[in-house]
Amino acid sequence: MLIMRIHIRQIVYAALGGFLMLVACFGLSACSEDISKDNFAIATEETASDYFANNPDKFSCIKAIFDRVRLGDADNASSLTSVLSSRGNYTIFAPNDSAVNAYMQSLGVTNLDELSYEQAQLIANSCIIDNIEETPYETSDFPTPGSFAIPNLNDRLLTCSFETEDGGDSYYLINGESKVLSSDIEVSNAMIHEVNTVIAPSDEMLPDMIAAADNMKIMAYLLRQTTWADSMLVDRDLEYEEIQHDETFNQTGVVGGPFNVPQRRYIGYTAFVEPDEVYAQEWGINLATDAEGNVTNWDDVMQVISQHCQAVYGQEDVDDLTSPDNAVNRFVAYHLMYGKMAYDRFVLHYNEYNYKYGDTRNPQTTQMPTNVWDYYTTLGRYRGLMKITQVGDAGFEQDLDHKIYINRMSIYDNDRHGDYSELGVTDAGVLISPDNGEFDNNAQNGFYYPINKILLYSDETRNNLGSERLRIDLCTMLPEVASNNTRGGHYTYYPNGFFDNIMLESNETNILYLTHGWSGTAGTWNDYQGDEWLFTGLYDFVLRLPPVPKDGTYELRMGVAMNPNRGMVQIYFGNDPLRLAPAGLPYDQRQQVSESNPDIPWVADVEDDAVNAENDKNMRNLGYLKGPQYFTMTNGQADTPVRMRGGSAAAIRRIITVQEMRADETYYLRFKSALRKTDAQFFLDYFEFVPTQVYNGPQPEDIW
Repeated sequence: MLIMRIHIRQIVYAALGGFLMLVACFGLSACSEDISKDNFAIATEETASDYFANNPDKFSCIKAIFDRVRLGDADNASSLTSVLSSRGNYTIFAPNDSAVNAYMQSLGVTNLDELSYEQAQLIANSCIIDNIEETPYETSDFPTPGSFAIPNLNDRLLTCSFETEDGGDSYYLINGESKVLSSDIEVSNAMIHEVNTVIAPSDEMLPDMIAAADNMKIMAYLLRQTTWADSMLVDRDLEYEEIQHDETFNQTGVVGGPFNVPQRRYIGYTAFVEPDEVYAQEWGINLATDAEGNVTNWDDVMQVISQHCQAVYGQEDVDDLTSPDNAVNRFVAYHLMYGKMAYDRFVLHYNEYNYKYGDTRNPQTTQMPTNVWDYYTTLGRYRGLMKITQVGDAGFEQDLDHKIYINRMSIYDNDRHGDYSELGVTDAGVLISPDNGEFDNNAQNGFYYPINKILLYSDETRNNLGSERLRIDLCTMLPEVASNNTRGGHYTYYPNGFFDNIMLESNETNILYLTHGWSGTAGTWNDYQGDEWLFTGLYDFVLRLPPVPKDGTYELRMGVAMNPNRGMVQIYFGNDPLRLAPAGLPYDQRQQVSESNPDIPWVADVEDDAVNAENDKNMRNLGYLKGPQYFTMTNGQADTPVRMRGGSAAAIRRIITVQEMRADETYYLRFKSALRKTDAQFFLDYFEFVPTQVYNGPQPEDIW
């Protein structure tokens, strides 16, 4: 029996995969169900189920499918029609009858009775998003281009773009092919949007989806020949699901709980792919094909590709494309990264300088005055670093489309009285396209994105990246956050073993993710991009770090928000996770950050820049820096840079260590509680890898 405030996604997770199993087909004659008004208390307002029943000229097919499809495989499972009669907050991209009939025709099915239960389930679950406690998505909330923050009932993110026809008419396009015909149809428990095509995200794995795109034959071939295609054929960690996980976790002393516990552990990938025409333009490669469209000159193509790759990556194992030392293999690996990244998740807009989030659930995209970027680790034995930047609209290009680039090297207005707008570039970077036109790029286990130039991890790229301060959010260092779509949503507890880059955890280590939320509500958080990590209990764990782009001396820092609820931590550093050396004395995160504390002598800025620089130097001599001027208080209004705030909740940077680091070496940090106190919090937010020429160069490091 349904309870009063039922939510579909909660039932789906409780069923642990019931939707993914093939269950017995039900005849359409058994599609009705009497609903008790006592259970739902919605008698006088039209519900989503009422709307579909009252509009049989458009939605008789989807209503019949909702009547048939049930929540899981239990004998008493309720139909979606029943659930959509209850209270809730649902977003429904409802295919009209023409759309359903066209979809059935594509399957070789002539009527609804011939649809298998699994086929009907795909249609039904793909078009519904359960917004749970949030209001349903109306068109003003649609991300363009991007993906909805909440997945559909199949746990798939739906993409959205805003298109304009030749005649000038504009429309929203869902998942690359479903045009919104009528929108914002509001009923008591849902927002309904009519679409002209059934939404049915592909179940293809990422390499297969790339191979299905007719304009990406070269990369599809390289993925097969290097066997990287074989490495990207999983989408879930089934061993994780065999363990019984509590649905929530409570942590004493942390406001905002309880914490959600992921019931599944999805595995995802992102690929950047040069269309074949890019290889033709840059490397002179033209494909010859036979009458069936099969490429007939692969030997010639591979000879050219190998020559170009060897010039960058060397000549080891030249005859073995499957070797991780092979130049072509390394070339392909630099196009791939862990984490299923939707286009609008590459960078996170929240509290960068001068940016006002607004009062909507999604970041506003009309006024984005500064660039936003982050750094990602690529695959392979020789892990590379990739910078992804979204350009603001106040830069020298006046880019109102806010394009996204790989390895863009920008010149900023970064003096003490600047605004960090982009003044120019030393390298424009590689442009990322949000989609591949008529070809789907949203695979079961990842996304791929076309790029406009050949992507190489050349000495020039390494030198560019290795000459700037690398500020990397911890969320980016943990790609499972992207694959499981857990960033920016709810407070989350991650069981030990959830992250590949967090290892050797003690049994007493609790990993907690906190977010301020994605709305312009009042608040005084100091966190970079509006979220943070707490490690509680008698924690002891090792974090695998991203690679540095080139050999050299780096100052390694971490962002810290001081708080009396914190604890003390001993930090270790090295290249052997089992034998790491202490990096200084235990560090106390409970301290007051103020002029009266001789250990962290934070002094508010004054009008005299020379005095401010001297105060910064005094702090630095004791191993600290003020928070960057680049981001502001997490309140959605961009009214107070964190650099301007001291006290017990100040955001500062702690210098962990200065080390010689090699580009092809993997380094680790170990964090161990120095207190026998189970409720002490260890805070992490972001790290900075700063080369010598930045922190100790001829020009002082900027405050940004």
